[in-house]
Amino acid sequence: MNARVAVAIIVAMSITACGGGGGGSGGSSTASPAPSAPTPQTTVTLTPKGPITASIMAGESLGAVLEGTWQASNLPVGGAVHLKVNDPTGTFANPPVQPAPANGTFRYDLTPRQLLLSGDHAGALEITPCRDAACAQTWGAPVRVDFRITIATLGEWETLNGDSTHTSFVPTEIDPTRLAVAWEWDAPEVPGAVERYTGRPATTNGSLVLIAGGTMPDGSQRNTMFALNEIDGVARWNRRLADGVRAVAPASNGELAYLTTVGTDTLITALDGKTGAVVFTYAQTTSPTAAVMAPTEDRGQLFFFAGRDGEELHAIDARNGSLLWTLPRYDLQLTTPTLDDGGHVYFRSGASVDVVDRRGGGYGPSFLDYDSDGSLLPGTITMAYGPLYDLIGHSFTPSRGARLSSFQVIGGNKNWITQYPYGQFFAVGNNAVYGQRSGPAVPTLDAFDEATTRSLWTWVAPAADQQTRFIYNVVATRNVIFASTENAATGRGFLWAIDARTGQTLWRQDEGGYVVISGNRTVYVVSQKGSILDHVRAMRVQ
Repeated sequence: MNARVAVAIIVAMSITACGGGGGGSGGSSTASPAPSAPTPQTTVTLTPKGPITASIMAGESLGAVLEGTWQASNLPVGGAVHLKVNDPTGTFANPPVQPAPANGTFRYDLTPRQLLLSGDHAGALEITPCRDAACAQTWGAPVRVDFRITIATLGEWETLNGDSTHTSFVPTEIDPTRLAVAWEWDAPEVPGAVERYTGRPATTNGSLVLIAGGTMPDGSQRNTMFALNEIDGVARWNRRLADGVRAVAPASNGELAYLTTVGTDTLITALDGKTGAVVFTYAQTTSPTAAVMAPTEDRGQLFFFAGRDGEELHAIDARNGSLLWTLPRYDLQLTTPTLDDGGHVYFRSGASVDVVDRRGGGYGPSFLDYDSDGSLLPGTITMAYGPLYDLIGHSFTPSRGARLSSFQVIGGNKNWITQYPYGQFFAVGNNAVYGQRSGPAVPTLDAFDEATTRSLWTWVAPAADQQTRFIYNVVATRNVIFASTENAATGRGFLWAIDARTGQTLWRQDEGGYVVISGNRTVYVVSQKGSILDHVRAMRVQ
C-alpha cells in the first residue's frame, strides 16, 4: 500500500423525472415543464497517513497513532459524517464511532485489545465514513491503512535464575504500585495424592511452563507438564508423565520447552511451546536420584548434566537434539552450567570453578577457591556471570556457611569474598549484588557493589510484620528488587518490592513466592496455599 491512501467515495443521489398528462378537448396542448437541475453528487474523501509503524520493548507504552484528513462536498441538508475504525485482526481495540472533526482531520490513539506478545504484529485498519452514529448507513466502502508493530522481548525466563548468565536480572523498569493480578491458577487435584505441588516455572513467548502433580501415599509422584497462556492463564496444552517418573523443573529457549525427567531412559523431551508437540527427545538412562537440573540454553546450544548419576556434561543442538560433545564431571553439586559472552562454560565443582570450552575443546584451568573445603553446598546453586565480566557464586564450608565470592573470568583470580553467608538465591544487576543474608532473626537483604563489595544499602523486614526468614528467590530489575519473606511459625508471608537504588520499601503484597518475569513483562509468583508451592498468580502493570 502507498504511504498515503486517498479514496474518493461518491454516492449518487436519486433523480426523479416528471412527465406531462393527457390532452383535453379542442386539441389544445400544454407545454412540458423545463427539466430540473440534477442533484449534486456527495463526495467524502478519507486520506489516512500510513503505513502505521511502531517498534517498542515489551511492556512499554505503544504510542501507535492513526491519523489523517477527511473532506466532504455537497453534503445534503442535515447530512453528517461519522468515522468508524475497525481492526479485523483484533490487535487493537475499536474506538467508538465518532463525528468527523470539524477541522478536517482525525486522530486515534491505538490501544491494544489485550497483551501484545513479543514479535511482529501486522494487518490493516478499516476506516468507514458513516451517515449516522450507529453506522447503519455509510457514504461508501471503508478505506484501509496498513500497520506493523514490532515488540522486542526482554528475554524469557529460561532456566534456574533466568537465563544462561543466571543473574536473576531482567533489563526493564516496573512500577510495582501499578501491578495488578491478571489471572490465577491452582495446581489440579491428583486423585489419591496426599499433597499437590507446582515446581519452579520457565517461560516461552506466550506461555508459562511448569510441572504440577501430586505425592502419593507411597512417596511416588504423578506429574503433568502444563503450558499456561500468558494472556489469560488457560492451559494451552498439557503432557501427562508416566506414574512414578520424577520431573525436574523445565527450561526453554523462548520457543521450545524442555521437559527433564530422571529415572527413565529419556532425559530431555523438547516440546513446542505453543502446541506441546514433541520436537525431539534425548535418550539417556538416569537413576531416580541423578544430580540433574534444568538445562541451560545459549545461542542455539543446550548444556546440562547427564550420565547415570549426573557425572557427565553434555552439549546438544537446542533445536534438534543432536549431540555435540560430552565430558566427564568430577563433582555432583546440584547445579546447571553458566555461559559467558565468549566461548566458555562454568560450573561449581567442590573447591573450584570448572571451566570448559563450549566448542568441545575440553577443560581449561580451573579457578581454585581456597575459601571452600570441597563440601557440596546443600540445595541448588548456580554461578552468575555478571556485567563486569566476573563470576559470582558461593564459597562454602560447613563452619562458615556459604559466603559469596567473585572471580575474574580471565585468569580466575578472586576479586573478593563477603563477610556474611548468603542464601542460595541472589541477583546481580545494576553493577550490584543483591543477597539474602543468612543468620539474622529478621530477614535482611544486602546490596553491595559488584566490583568491591562496598555496601550500598541494607533492607530489613519491618519488625511489625513479624517476618522470620526469606523464602525462594531474589529477582532484580533496573529499578526494583523482588524478594519474599514469611513467619516460619504462622506461615504468613509477603512479596516485597524494594527500590534498587535506595533499599526503601516501595510495595508489599500478601503471599510471597518464587518469582519469574517473562519476556513480555508478566510477573509470575508461584506461592503456596497448602504446605508447598501449588498456586500461580500472574501480574501486569495496569
